[in-house]
Amino acid sequence: MKIEVEAQPGSVSTLRIELPPEEVSKEWDAIANSFARFAKIPGYRPGKAPRSVIEKRFRKEIHDELTKKLVSKSYYDAIEKKQLRVVSLTNLEDVQFGEDKSMRFRATVVTAPEFELPEYKNIPVQLPVDKGRRGRCRSGAGTFTRAIG
Repeated sequence: MKIEVEAQPGSVSTLRIELPPEEVSKEWDAIANSFARFAKIPGYRPGKAPRSVIEKRFRKEIHDELTKKLVSKSYYDAIEKKQLRVVSLTNLEDVQFGEDKSMRFRATVVTAPEFELPEYKNIPVQLPVDKGRRGRCRSGAGTFTRAIG
């Protein structure tokens, strides 16, 4: 898998992901076999239709399933491999299958902004103390009685 990350202003990045033909073919075969097991085609017993007939009849469904599965899997692999802190996926475009059965697509993501945190542990903090208000709250909230025991 080939991954290119193009950082843009405003914590936006564009991922260009390309999958090799071997990976795409392997996934195509797995999905086509899954379709072949459950397909009911006239003239064939369920699960016994030739692979070429299955691919011809369910080409669009296999292609859609392949796209959904590979885009999802490779997108998460790319994020993990490039160690991106993605907040959201904003756009998925240009899903293309090459002549050599490779697959490429582009994903636009919003990433968490990167910044340096200043020293904050030694900052003095003063909390306002309003004893009058605290006393009024206590007196209005209930009564104190001595417990026997």
